[in-house]
Amino acid sequence: MSAAPLIGEALRLSIAAQLAGQFKGEIIGPDHGEYEEARLVWNAMIDRRPGLILRCTSTADVVAAVNVAREHGLPPSVRCGGHNVAGKAMSDGGLTIDLSGLREVTVDPERKLVHAGGGCLLGTVDAATAPHGLIVPAGIMSETGVAGLALGGGIGWFSRQHGLTCDQFVSVELVLASGEVIEVSADQHPDLFWALRGGGGNFGIVTRFTFAAHDFGPMMRIGVSLYDEEHAAQALREYARLVPALPRTVGWHAALKHDMPALPFVPPELVGRRVVMLFSMWLDDAEDPAGVEMIGRLCDVGEPLLKASTVLPFGGAVQHLIDVEFEDGHRYYTKEAHVAELADEAIDRLVDFWADMPMEGEVEIIGLGGAIGDVPEDATAFSNRGYLLWLNFAMRWDDPALDGEYIGMTREAVSGLKPWTGQGVYVNMLNFDEMDRVVEAFGGPGKYARLGRVKAQYDPENLFRANYNITPVGAAAPAPAPAPAP
Repeated sequence: MSAAPLIGEALRLSIAAQLAGQFKGEIIGPDHGEYEEARLVWNAMIDRRPGLILRCTSTADVVAAVNVAREHGLPPSVRCGGHNVAGKAMSDGGLTIDLSGLREVTVDPERKLVHAGGGCLLGTVDAATAPHGLIVPAGIMSETGVAGLALGGGIGWFSRQHGLTCDQFVSVELVLASGEVIEVSADQHPDLFWALRGGGGNFGIVTRFTFAAHDFGPMMRIGVSLYDEEHAAQALREYARLVPALPRTVGWHAALKHDMPALPFVPPELVGRRVVMLFSMWLDDAEDPAGVEMIGRLCDVGEPLLKASTVLPFGGAVQHLIDVEFEDGHRYYTKEAHVAELADEAIDRLVDFWADMPMEGEVEIIGLGGAIGDVPEDATAFSNRGYLLWLNFAMRWDDPALDGEYIGMTREAVSGLKPWTGQGVYVNMLNFDEMDRVVEAFGGPGKYARLGRVKAQYDPENLFRANYNITPVGAAAPAPAPAPAP
């Protein structure tokens, strides 16, 4: 298949004329007053200039945009929140379909269903569900796009209690490459429903999700303990010892932070300190005595500089706690690895890296397990459900001159942990230099081939390929290529 053409002025004018009267959203080219802002994504390392951005406001707009993409041979990037670290949301010279105008959320509290537009952010959904004492299990930052997160699986604060975001799908409204709009559920297009739960944006553009919601809050009990370099390794050893036995009503995570942000429970003298933070969450009634006791006990682990337990609104506060640490406009580089064993030597290597790392950001140990493993491995496209702990190196800096040094340093640290990491990689965290791991991220050759058969049925020409791509079965597989620069 030949490379997609760049969109020049003549093609932009032709597309605008074609869309006249049927597209109600914004047509944003390089001469548009909002172009420079519209092309920005979360990771400042991504500096792409699409030839055209179509900002949609309805399913009909998405249909029109997809028809334009197909008719002109323009494989579109699709933007929701723009938080993909590799910048998959933004085309470079081609077409970007922007879903930020589709952010309506409606809640059916009696049936515990949430209908969310394809452009919603996590914070948009949380704000709608909290007044009803409901949550949709999703990610860990309010500004993350729901669609990208959910279609790739969706891990977050409530994963141990309720599973992945894709496990909450009841149905989705999907615009296919043909422009047809279909409803997809366990009863309608079940093969496609299987693929959408973890297969990413390969099969169409979701314009509406219907999620199962769960009773919660809106208040959440959390606990925090902070450790200096002298006591960090011992605290992490206690964490590794205790976390396998925790009930699924507890989420317990670790973050090895370059500098502690000014969070509500942190005194001024600890702000800016290099610390290890253990962060516990009671995923049930905030006033449950069992939760009070459990969170208090986890805060007592090791010899903390600070320990604190408090109750905060989940959607209004907890889901925003790391927004400032990972705000738009910095240069980000991340690496994820599933943990097979958090052994003492692995902890020592993590602490050694953290103690000297010059870049800002943090190394995260994400406690999973629980309800994630209730769903059989072959029941959805999402893979590698069996790991209790995931590592995520979430590094941040601002000077482009440091890219090579800091990326290399992070790669070396992750490589040094290979004796203790497992198989697979989370597709939502694949970076620009990991495109050779797409088959692995989708569960290996067998599951990838099954996804390829679904792809061939619903997108045989591979229009939706500006992503972590699944090749339609019957099409030529893409040849391995050197990793592109971000």
